Amino acid sequence: MGLVKIKFEIPEEILYSLNESVTGFAAQMRLLTALQLFKDHKLSLGKAAELSGLNKEGFIFELDRYKIPLIDYDAAELDEELSRFENVGHC
Repeated sequence: MGLVKIKFEIPEEILYSLNESVTGFAAQMRLLTALQLFKDHKLSLGKAAELSGLNKEGFIFELDRYKIPLIDYDAAELDEELSRFENVGHC
């Protein structure tokens, strides 16, 4: 699979304010973007981990650190999932 380079400019003062290097800031942006896209159900765990540059275990650690649930069902989804388990037990 090919790679795409995304380039954007930010004021240098932001890096100074954050006491961050360009490389460190880019890594943090990748992580935060991956976390948000995972939280919004736009990327799977594997794809979000890939975007962040971490393995799945490292990404799960970051999910916990940022208090983002690994499994995030709403009530209807949870009921549907539980029904599937109940139906399997009756076969």
